[in-house]
Amino acid sequence: MARGATQVENNPAASGTFMNSLLAHRVIQALIHQGIKECCICPGARNAPLIYALTSQSMIKLYYWPEERSAAFFALGRIKAIQQPVAVLTTSGAAVGELLPATMEAHYTSMPLILLTADRPQRFRGSGAPQSAEQIGIFSHYIHFSQDLTVNDMCDFKTWTRQGPLHLNVCFEEPQDQECQTQWGNFLLNIEEIKRPTFPVIYPDSRFDQWIESVKYPLVIVGALHPSQYENVIHFLLQLQAPIYAEGISGIREEPRLNFLRISFIENLWKQTTVHSYPIDGVLRIGGIPTARLWRDIENKEGTIPVCSISTQPFSGLSGREVIHTDLSLFLQQASQTLKSNQYDCQAWIQANQKSYQQLLKVLEEEPLAEMSLVRQLSQLIPPQAKVYLGNSLPIREWDQAAIHEPRQWQMAANRGLNGIDGQFSTFLGYSSEEQSNWAILGDLTALYDLVAPWILQQLPDLSVTCVVINNGGGKIFSRMFAHPAFQHQHAIRFEGWAQLWKWDYEQWTVIPSNFTLKKGGQIIEVIPDPEATARALQKIKEIL
Repeated sequence: MARGATQVENNPAASGTFMNSLLAHRVIQALIHQGIKECCICPGARNAPLIYALTSQSMIKLYYWPEERSAAFFALGRIKAIQQPVAVLTTSGAAVGELLPATMEAHYTSMPLILLTADRPQRFRGSGAPQSAEQIGIFSHYIHFSQDLTVNDMCDFKTWTRQGPLHLNVCFEEPQDQECQTQWGNFLLNIEEIKRPTFPVIYPDSRFDQWIESVKYPLVIVGALHPSQYENVIHFLLQLQAPIYAEGISGIREEPRLNFLRISFIENLWKQTTVHSYPIDGVLRIGGIPTARLWRDIENKEGTIPVCSISTQPFSGLSGREVIHTDLSLFLQQASQTLKSNQYDCQAWIQANQKSYQQLLKVLEEEPLAEMSLVRQLSQLIPPQAKVYLGNSLPIREWDQAAIHEPRQWQMAANRGLNGIDGQFSTFLGYSSEEQSNWAILGDLTALYDLVAPWILQQLPDLSVTCVVINNGGGKIFSRMFAHPAFQHQHAIRFEGWAQLWKWDYEQWTVIPSNFTLKKGGQIIEVIPDPEATARALQKIKEIL
């Protein structure tokens, strides 16, 4: 029995059918003790004791979902929004397995997702009885901490670092409505406070120093950052004065102070650097794992380019490479104090790259109905300070290449991409806030994969969300990679019926209007690119050097 537990036999009222209620209230009190403020509930019979325990208190905000997969991704969005752990509660059996995709995403992005799963008593394990499954270990190594709880156990979080998912599996006897409604007083909880994430590495670090000393033609790639990291990253980059490719989800792509170092055009990047006498011999990655194609190109160069990755996440993003897993802001702040002034001979390439970018913009003007052109026009329409969520690989890449660089102080977000098109719309809705306009840019297959996501908006009446679905009739990103049409999942579906199902406003655009009126509630905008214009634009862009 865990330290701090209360023996059931010492509490006569807890005997018989009331054990479920006792256990459920202990678990919820432990979550409250740890400062958990939000939970997504997917009701079922086996998790009824936990539902009654949650609804009997007012300290945790509750969201109700009929489907577990979307609920878990919505929880990820809430974690992005409030920067605190969020729980998702399921019943037993296959419902638990629906949490795996979001759990994998949380693991690779170091997000504190709490999986609260109800279970049948331990004696049913391996029996194949209805609603019975082997829930312990179901999430494999994607879980950072887990507990299997029965009535005499107490939650013990002291080894959970909040740098990844937590699994609490709670075993109940067959719940009965009357006993679920039993109220319990506060129990004395002897639980240590959870420590905030700590990082073993701080500056100086020999790997970073060696990289700085050995590289003459560096390129900096900036992935996803937290807003609290922006200024320290910008200050460091201004001191380093190397060429910078900042992704949209970095939050500093439009930073005007970095204009003179910005690389915007990455088509034919490796060829262009050779032509303009800047043969990249080292890459510095700052922040999250990049999504740009050029990052994968590094992998294909078989380790010939030294890469130094500095991140709050413990993943290098490349095979056989290391990462400096550290407090990013503190590391760069300290590194800036000792960074030597380097004069990288990069201006010829940066100027050539800026000319190539202007050629790209000319192509988009020539082909205004092409998909990338429409993404650029969308970026002109989205107001300052909006939250912008990029839903999967093609919108992310097209935004990075084509969106305006005007500093509108957007709050950018995306999932890492591990799940591809899974749960993107649900994550966006969790990320959205009442104080701002909220925009999601999704592909058509991405939207089809998450059709239940708008369910939650009825519980968020003050939210204004605009979901832009770029409907190009299938997974067109694969058409650039594989000749076989099976990869594209071609279709002729339109999304007006989806909007009607959820009573959202709907518009269909083939041309982006010059102005647009935001409304309260939800609206679906279906953007339909011209496939021939898209093909022409892509061919012209490939020819730019």
